[in-house]
Amino acid sequence: MGIDKIWYRYKKFVEAAVSKNAFETKDIYYLQERLFINIILYSLPLSLIAVIPTVIITYEHGQHYLPHVYISAIVVISTISLNRRISLKFRKGFLVLFLYAVSIFLIADTGSFSIASIYLLALSVLVALIFSKRIVYASLLANITIYATLGLIIYTHIFDLSVIYHYTLSMWFAYSLNFVFLNLLVIIQVRYIVNGLKVTILQEANLYQELQSEMREKVSINLALRESEEHYKSLFLLNPSPMWIYDADTLMILQVNDAAIRRYGYSRMDFLCMNIEDVRPSSKIPELQKILRREKLPDTEKTINTQHQTKSGETFYVDVQCIRIPFKGKNARLVISTDVTAQFEHALAIENQNAKLREIAFMQSHIVRAPLARIMGLMSLILPGPNVVTQDKKLFEFLDVSVKELDDVIRAIVSTSEETEPQTHNLNLIESAKSDIENLTAQYH
Repeated sequence: MGIDKIWYRYKKFVEAAVSKNAFETKDIYYLQERLFINIILYSLPLSLIAVIPTVIITYEHGQHYLPHVYISAIVVISTISLNRRISLKFRKGFLVLFLYAVSIFLIADTGSFSIASIYLLALSVLVALIFSKRIVYASLLANITIYATLGLIIYTHIFDLSVIYHYTLSMWFAYSLNFVFLNLLVIIQVRYIVNGLKVTILQEANLYQELQSEMREKVSINLALRESEEHYKSLFLLNPSPMWIYDADTLMILQVNDAAIRRYGYSRMDFLCMNIEDVRPSSKIPELQKILRREKLPDTEKTINTQHQTKSGETFYVDVQCIRIPFKGKNARLVISTDVTAQFEHALAIENQNAKLREIAFMQSHIVRAPLARIMGLMSLILPGPNVVTQDKKLFEFLDVSVKELDDVIRAIVSTSEETEPQTHNLNLIESAKSDIENLTAQYH
């Protein structure tokens, strides 16, 4: 097994043992936890570099208890730091307090200011990096208290410690002031860096939230655009009415729907190579050009009645509605074509029927009624005569009634023929009256 694999497994073991938190946001607390993990990760193997020679040297100099202290310290720190059943907060606090105890022991027992000061200074940096500001200043106060207490012991000789024999009170005071100055300077700089990093992380977090908000907004816009495209497909491409979009400047067709392709017989590529004049018979092109000139004026009509022509040459009547729309940055028009051939033919049939009715009314009013008027004039001359026998008189009276009925029917037909079809009942009355007149005339003769 290679060194890389060993280190990888060791790293995964330490990370899993030290921390069980899964931070969703990589804020300052995440970085402080990662820093504590790295301290444990690297301090355990690297401490052997200092501990092994120290144990050997101190043992050779007769200080047999010091190797036990160093080894015990490493075992205790490793056991507590890697125990997942203990809270991370407690493990951090225990590590700091234990190192404080080791530093105090080194000063008191060995009388070495330099080694203990290095540990205390390292502890101050560690606390400044992984703890809050309140605990940082508490650690600074603890360092001052430690050196002040040891100075008091040097002055009073209360306890028989090695430090008493290595330093005078003035020297200890000078060393302590320099250490406190350096300790305070390091803490201030570390906290400045931590606070700056915290502000940067907050700014990045805010920027990340803004980016997420913008992304959500873009997603919403994209969904709206996709929905708009679906509406466009349903309202334009799938619309049952033939529709196309053309460039108002070049008159070239830019887009066409499936209904237009089916009705006009051209393919989509055919349409995209055509202009709007190509769907009209040649007789209707001057009318189109006139409309296009008029379209440049305000308040022009956008719905017209005209004729269109299919690819096979079939012409049919349409209502064309034209709407201004933007299309791919061009000045475009949307055209909706509605086939009104059936309605036009129906209206034409009605118009022809109305013409015939007017012709019938004219015939009834002038041609049919003229002989009827003459018959009525003759009847007015015949009926009052004293020489008419009783039987003939009854016939003439019956004839007079039939003539008057015929006159009433003709008047009624003339008055309604411009609006409705000739009524079958009225025509039957005319035929009946004509038959009566003919019968009576035959009997008279």
